Amino acid sequence: MFFRRREKTESPDTPPAEAWLPEVEDQETLDTVLASKQAILYKHSTRCVVSSWSFREVRDFAADYPEWPVYVLKVIEERALSNQVAERLGIRHQSPQAFVIRHGEVVWDGSHNDVTADTLTRETQA
Repeated sequence: MFFRRREKTESPDTPPAEAWLPEVEDQETLDTVLASKQAILYKHSTRCVVSSWSFREVRDFAADYPEWPVYVLKVIEERALSNQVAERLGIRHQSPQAFVIRHGEVVWDGSHNDVTADTLTRETQA
């Protein structure tokens, strides 16, 4: 499933049409993301107000930097995959949470109010 750009009549949890973000819904996709040359993995809670806010930030980043694939992992709907991310990366689970991945390594991670378009831009351009 892919997210679409939010129109004024849509809910705040619906992302912008210009930023189609693939979801991580299976092991193969998760493995691909974690081994990527460059990617953003965003862990999103569909029940959290802070996640809704940071999701807009992630969508804005994705729209401005299409060369950076951005993947969304819904933590409630895909709990086993979400837990696996924490275990494999050795980084405590939080949501919202974002990871900047380069050459299969996490070079930055942040959660809650740290997940902004500006921060993602800074961390991906470093």
